[in-house]
Amino acid sequence: MKNLKLMNVLLVLFLLVTLVGCSGGNSDGGQEGGDTPVVVNDTVNIVLTTAPVGLHPLKTNDAPSTYVCAQMFETLYRRTMDGTSYVPLLAAELPIFSEDGKTATIKLRNDVKFHDGTPFTAAAVAYMIDSLKDPNYGSQRPSIVESIESYNIVDDYTIDLNLAYEDGVLTAKLAHTNGCIVNPALDQSQDLLVNPAGAGTGPYRYVSSVTGDNYVLEANPDYYGTNGGVNKIVYNVVQQENTAISRLKTGEADFIPTIVADSYNEASQIDGYTAVSTPSSAIMYMAMRSSAETAVNPLMADLDFRKMILEAIDIPTYTTSMMGGHATYVKSIVGPTLVGYTPEMDNYCITYNFDDAKAICDANNWAGQKVVMLVPSRDGQSNFAAYVQDQLTQLGLDVEVKGEEWGTFLDDAKKDAYCDFTVLTWSNVTGDGQQMLEPNFSTKNGVRLKWNNAEFDAYVQASAQTSVMAEREANMLEAVKLIQGQAIVSPIYSSNALFCYNSNKLSNVGLDKGGMFYVYDWVLNK
Repeated sequence: MKNLKLMNVLLVLFLLVTLVGCSGGNSDGGQEGGDTPVVVNDTVNIVLTTAPVGLHPLKTNDAPSTYVCAQMFETLYRRTMDGTSYVPLLAAELPIFSEDGKTATIKLRNDVKFHDGTPFTAAAVAYMIDSLKDPNYGSQRPSIVESIESYNIVDDYTIDLNLAYEDGVLTAKLAHTNGCIVNPALDQSQDLLVNPAGAGTGPYRYVSSVTGDNYVLEANPDYYGTNGGVNKIVYNVVQQENTAISRLKTGEADFIPTIVADSYNEASQIDGYTAVSTPSSAIMYMAMRSSAETAVNPLMADLDFRKMILEAIDIPTYTTSMMGGHATYVKSIVGPTLVGYTPEMDNYCITYNFDDAKAICDANNWAGQKVVMLVPSRDGQSNFAAYVQDQLTQLGLDVEVKGEEWGTFLDDAKKDAYCDFTVLTWSNVTGDGQQMLEPNFSTKNGVRLKWNNAEFDAYVQASAQTSVMAEREANMLEAVKLIQGQAIVSPIYSSNALFCYNSNKLSNVGLDKGGMFYVYDWVLNK
C-alpha cells in the first residue's frame, strides 16, 4: 500500500513537472528551450492617433494609410533607412539605362506571388503605370509615371520603360508607396480601399478591419523574404494623444509612430519602452491661396497681403519654444536633407518682420480684414494654428480657424473659396527636392495650393529631365525663388521623427527619413 501511495505521489509530481515544462505558450506565442519557460507574444500592437483614409496604396497618400499599406504592398525599389540610396525590392536590380537615358530596363524578381497565389509578373508593373496615367483612376501621385511615354514587356520578368526625357528621379519615384504594385485582377473586382485581401505581395496580408477603428494583418507564409518574428500586427486608432500614451504605459500598445513634442518627455519615462527623436526629411509649411477665385478673402491675390501675413508670424520662436528641440527651423521648402537643396534657396524665404507687416497693414488700412485658416485636428497643426491666430490678431486681422478631422480636411482643402491658407505636411518619402515641388505645387498636381504658374512648372520639369546634379540644383533654385518669393508657400520647420516602442519586446525598430516603418525589419526579442 505504501509503495502504491508513493507511486501515486511520484506520478502526480511527474505530471506537474510535465505541465510546467509545457506551459507558457498560447495561440500568439511559443517558447525557447531551457530550464525557465519563455513566453513570446508575436503580436505587435500599434496605436495610431489618426485614422487611415483607406487601404489602397495608389489611391491614398496620407501617412496613417501608408503605415498599414506599406506592410502589405511593395514597390519596385525601396529607399534605404538612412535615406542615402535606393535598393531593389520587387525589382531584381537597379534600372539599367540606355546611353541617351531614355530607356530604362527593369528586371523583376521571379519568386514573388500576390497574397492570393497569383504570380507577380511584368504585367502587374504595366498595370500600375496604366492606372496612374488614367485620370479617372483616382491615383494620388500620377507624377510618378509622368516621364514614362510607353513600355514594352520583354518577358514575364523584364519590362522596358520608354521615357519622354532622361528622368533623374525615376528610381526615387518608383520607390514611392504611391507606386506600389497591386494585383490587377483584384483591383478591378473589389474595393481595395476597404478590402485589400489578396492584392499585395508584401510580408503581411490583410485579415480584417473596422474602418477608422482597427486593422489586423498577419504574416504572409509565402513571402519570399523573412521577418524578425512578428507574426501579427494589430492597429488601433486612438485619436487622443494622452490616451495613446496611456496605452503604452499599460502595455496595451507596443509602438506609436508619431508623438507630438509635448508628449515626448512623458513617453521617454515609460519603463521598458524607448522614445526616439531623430532628424527626418518631413516638413510642415504654410500654403497660401493666391487668387480671388480660390480664396475666401479676395485680398489674398495681393502679394503684399500675403507677405504681410507671413512676416507677422514668428516661426523661429515657435520652433524653439514649442517643439522642445525636436524640430529645425528651415528657410527653404526644399529642405536641407533633400537632394537638390542649396543654401542659396534660404535667401528667398519671407521671414519674421512684425514691424514691416504692421507698416503694410497700416498703409493699406487692412486692420479688421478677415482671413480663414484651415487645419486638420491633429495636435501639431492645431497647436500651430492657435499660435498663428494669436500672432495675426496682434497684427489686427480677424482670424477664423477651421479645424477638421483628417479625412474631411484632405477633401475640403481642395475646394475653391473654402480657406485663405492652410498648414500642410510632407514626409518627402523619395528624398528628392523635385518630388517636393512637382506633386504639391505644379499646376497639374497642386490640388490644394491651386497656384498656376507656367514658369514655375517649366523649372520643376527641367529639374527632373537631367541626371546632371548642377543643372537639377539650378532649376530647383529658380523654382524655389518663384514660389517663396511670391509668398505662395513658406516653410515652418523640419520635424524630427518622434516615436516610441516596447524595447523589452522589440529591437531594430526605426523610421526611415520619410517617416515610414517596415515591421518585417523589426526583431522580436526572445
